[in-house]
Amino acid sequence: MRFGIFSNISRDTEYRIANECASALLELGSTPVFEEDLKDSPFIENKDKVCFGSFSDADIIISIGGDGTLLSVVSRYRDLNVPFIGINKGSIGFLTEIDVGTLKDSLKAVIDGKYALLERIQLICKVFDRNGNLKGSDICLNDCVVTRGAKLNIVKMDLYIDGQYVEKFYGDGIIVSTPTGSTAYTLAAGGPILMPGMRNMIVTPLCPHTLQRSSYCISDSSIIEIKLDDFETAPVISPDGRSGIILEPCDTIRITGYESTIKTVMLGRSGFFETVRSKITARGSFYEHKK
Repeated sequence: MRFGIFSNISRDTEYRIANECASALLELGSTPVFEEDLKDSPFIENKDKVCFGSFSDADIIISIGGDGTLLSVVSRYRDLNVPFIGINKGSIGFLTEIDVGTLKDSLKAVIDGKYALLERIQLICKVFDRNGNLKGSDICLNDCVVTRGAKLNIVKMDLYIDGQYVEKFYGDGIIVSTPTGSTAYTLAAGGPILMPGMRNMIVTPLCPHTLQRSSYCISDSSIIEIKLDDFETAPVISPDGRSGIILEPCDTIRITGYESTIKTVMLGRSGFFETVRSKITARGSFYEHKK
């Protein structure tokens, strides 16, 4: 098997885990592949044995870092239609499947075929100006967030689902999330937790200036439209935490399920809700004791 390896050097100092991963793969009879621009890196070991180049012929792409790293890797390589697996070097990591302490055993399980593939839906977000002209679009695996900008002014917007007017929203913003993203910002905002293989979208308000604080859970085939009112300070749109399109008064943001899914490798060591419970508990402990 061929494994593409992408490591976040800010998490993986001097690519130590990346090198450990590559060495384990070589020992297990597989081929580790690094990006071409790492060919001259002084930190990459076994340069005569590992490969450098495209991940297009990889069987699986490995992300080393936290959830943010894996989302970045997915953004970079989603068009390859290759499954992803994460090695956790972040805080807790809802999306990362492998702990550093079980690295070699986990890789062996993958090579031996002892895993399942989970298909996760994605969202496509398009922004149109007041005349209906497309300004830009982006794809996200976790969520698309529309929130207030540089000043603390509330955001005014109208929410539509499948052409039906839902409500006029005043508050800090709105999160549109996939089931994958339901354990991220949406969870912190009081939204529901969905199993990651479900085909739904969640619309969750951020600090609404209203008595209505409920989330909406709808099909991924539905179309969500967020129509911006006039404003003094531009709100911000952020797909999967990235910088998005610059918003202007009377823009319309249209979000729906994307045509293709992302496949992630699941080793099946624990159930989803057991994982959620343990990771949320661990996250609180991690932040409490972080220096």
